[in-house]
Amino acid sequence: MKLTALLLSACGLLPAQTVERPLRAVTDPGVITTRQTITPAGVPTVFKGKVWGVTFGKSADELWILSASQLYQMNWRTNEVVSNVPLSGSPGLLGVAYRDRAYVSAVVRQKSTLLAFENGALTPIARDLGVLNAGGVALGGGMAVVPITSENKAAVIDLQSGKTRGFVPTGIAPFAAVANSSGTFAYVSNWGGRIAGEKDLTAKAGADRVVVNAQGIASTGTVTRIDLKTLLPTHTIPAELHPNGLAWHEPSSRLYVANNNRDSVTVIDTDSNAVVRTLRIAPFSTEVSGVAPTAVAVSGDGATLFVACGGINAVAVVDTKTFKIQGLIPAGWYANALSLSPDGKWLAIGSLLGAGSGPNADPKQRYVHANRGMVNVVEIPDAAQLLRYSVAVSENNRLPLAGTTVPALQASKVAKAVPVRAGDPSLIEHVVYIVKENRTYDQLFGDISKGNGEPAYTMFGRDVTPNQHRLAEDFVLLDNFYATGGNSADGHQWVTQANEVAYTMWPGYQNRSYPFDGNDPIAIAQGGTIWDAAIKGGKTVRIYGEYAGLTHADPIKRGALLARWKGGADFTSEFSNTAPIEHMNAFLAHNYPGYTTAIPDVIRAQIFLKDLAQWERDGKMPNLAIAALPSDHTYGTSPGLSSPKAMAADNDLAVGLIVEALTKSRFWPKTAIFIVEDDAQGAVDHVDGHRTAALVVSPYIRRGAVDSTFYSNQSMLKTMELMLGLAPLSMFDLIANDMRAGFTDTPSLASFAHLEPKQDLMEVNPRAKALSGAARSGALASAKMRWDVPDAAPSERLNRILWHAVKGWEVKYPKVRQAVFSPYAVDVEDQDRK
Repeated sequence: MKLTALLLSACGLLPAQTVERPLRAVTDPGVITTRQTITPAGVPTVFKGKVWGVTFGKSADELWILSASQLYQMNWRTNEVVSNVPLSGSPGLLGVAYRDRAYVSAVVRQKSTLLAFENGALTPIARDLGVLNAGGVALGGGMAVVPITSENKAAVIDLQSGKTRGFVPTGIAPFAAVANSSGTFAYVSNWGGRIAGEKDLTAKAGADRVVVNAQGIASTGTVTRIDLKTLLPTHTIPAELHPNGLAWHEPSSRLYVANNNRDSVTVIDTDSNAVVRTLRIAPFSTEVSGVAPTAVAVSGDGATLFVACGGINAVAVVDTKTFKIQGLIPAGWYANALSLSPDGKWLAIGSLLGAGSGPNADPKQRYVHANRGMVNVVEIPDAAQLLRYSVAVSENNRLPLAGTTVPALQASKVAKAVPVRAGDPSLIEHVVYIVKENRTYDQLFGDISKGNGEPAYTMFGRDVTPNQHRLAEDFVLLDNFYATGGNSADGHQWVTQANEVAYTMWPGYQNRSYPFDGNDPIAIAQGGTIWDAAIKGGKTVRIYGEYAGLTHADPIKRGALLARWKGGADFTSEFSNTAPIEHMNAFLAHNYPGYTTAIPDVIRAQIFLKDLAQWERDGKMPNLAIAALPSDHTYGTSPGLSSPKAMAADNDLAVGLIVEALTKSRFWPKTAIFIVEDDAQGAVDHVDGHRTAALVVSPYIRRGAVDSTFYSNQSMLKTMELMLGLAPLSMFDLIANDMRAGFTDTPSLASFAHLEPKQDLMEVNPRAKALSGAARSGALASAKMRWDVPDAAPSERLNRILWHAVKGWEVKYPKVRQAVFSPYAVDVEDQDRK
């Protein structure tokens, strides 16, 4: 089979894609924020909606595909949909299997359910197996096993009687399962690892205590062996972090476990139930993290292991005698499921995001929730074809294959603002990193004429955000910068870790946590955070609000806090905060609030500036300071609360005050300030919904420049790492563009003077009784939304309310464009927000 790139049709000759009609090709594959390229091998089929699982049926022609909303029975050779059955709920994670018929795990009416395909329909076999989420389906000897991820148990179902025989306790956050052919034993993988003991270091992951390391990262992964007759767990077998998919080759008594957060495969002897080998999946000449194994399959003779690697959009082919990687097969975005045909000649590769997001209604306008998952079927390649495939994967990931000699970068003794190598001397000693919430480029900067903006889409323009406008114009305007995360649960992973794990990718945290603020250690990638790297590198760190948990405050009292601030009140001793990640408390500003929009950002700025004044007196400033300023998230038009423009102006003024003080400090000659949104939340932007407002401020910026280089959150982290002499956190910041194009090595030490927004910070939304029609409906809808955590409000509804509140209720809401997509992060659908 030849390597197949996604096809383009500028003439629009291809038929329109629908749920019922998957396509061999798509008309509009996009660029991705991680600088990777997608060239799936073999025969691809692109679906409307994410692909959650795939399995061959009774023949090598028959495929069963579980998408976000459908179960498909397909003849993949002819691209014919034999059956297409809508799901009445949401799919289970990796939730499709075949044994004489297809079985599907799903969440129906908020309850995990096992269904079977019968007479053209999906019929419930076992209901009420637990609350969401359901994991994969294991079949054997007339039995089915379904992990219930949110409840740390596995359901065991008798397929003949349809009765649930019982539930077996597992480890933390079970995901996938396999059973033997006789249906006597099963194995379940546990994302969060073993149950904690009394002496373990732990942290909360929802209602559970999870074993963690000193950095607060979930530090165990396990596989639970279950006796299906006694319904008891018999063994807890250690794996590595985030054990995901499982494959059991019974003749050789070998169980293979894909470890998503350790880039490895654990090999277990199922006779002794002991680990016999751990295989590192390291296909490139540079050691990187983020390869992210998701699923495994083993050939009938046991000689070849296939490992789906979501992070590199490929499948690794491994010889099980030598345990050497023989090569790589290109797949779609985030390969997450594998199945071998009954004759052993074909490999089906499911990809969660496949070809990326597509059109919503207008083919010219793409939408982030219009996902297009993929299955590509590949003939098992010979050595020559596998070599060609491997070269393609290397090129797609911008990383040379293992065994390739790569010229080393030459060390330099000349200090630069952005060194070529981490560890070379830098003109920057202090990095300040400000993280905000959810705005697009056009919403803030669409009215800046020298950049690629759309003035009609500007909502918080110069009158509301004068400081950010002045900074963008006087320093460097970044008009091609993208947020890799699609919501706060993964956005805060990308802005702090340059990576994301399967637990947030699927997502598996539903009904457990919403891991935007360090509250769930299972969500943290193996490479850790930028502050972990800084501390390891001997740098000093101070954290203000990021990963600091929630602060509970009353939104009604926000105006009173603003009034006190305007009156000169001192808030530096008013708040007390403790981070969920224990070791962070050693360098956390405990008097700085965690996430809440009920405390104005100008108060946060006051607290930060009090510390800056102390650093001035001491003559020492941290090498890395991170501050969260979340007020631009807004409350929508909730009656009586701060208006959207007032909250955006508060956020802007806080930015201006912090930047002014830093530029007038003794540390300014050696400082760089990075300012970014954690995500863009699918709001209005004429280029792409992931394009976001980002700023870099430093004496070494090319003043007044426009830098249209393609950047993302990983670019920002990479630039900080080079300045501070830190190693990359993952493969994604390793291959990202650094931001040196906007820098010079000749400083301009002129300071910045903050501007007072023309927008009144005290403005509040009208009371509902003063409104009518759509404005009243928007206010009442806003009042019902949750604001204590980010993204609890339905983003599409909120975005429309914000648009009309600013532009007028008579102004038509523009269609959302999504032209740039991340293969490794996806927005949570509104109906999936918990």
